Amino acid sequence: MESEQLLQEADRWLAELETKFPKRNFTATVVNLEGVSIFVTRYIKALQPPEAVVDGGDVSVSRMCNVNYQPFVYCCVISTLL
Repeated sequence: MESEQLLQEADRWLAELETKFPKRNFTATVVNLEGVSIFVTRYIKALQPPEAVVDGGDVSVSRMCNVNYQPFVYCCVISTLL
């Protein structure tokens, strides 16, 4: 799917980011079910806005801002629970 040149560039970019920000986790590629490396952005899908916003309901701005928050669990936490 991804060209070898793009994958190599992504690896170089990640190595550069990891030297600049050693305490942060970066992921550019994942392995799909066929064992092929692909960019994680292929799995990002747009979310539909809440119906209250689409229908023009009475929704405050602070409540709309909370739509963006998604729960997240680090992989290392999941692996220690297994």
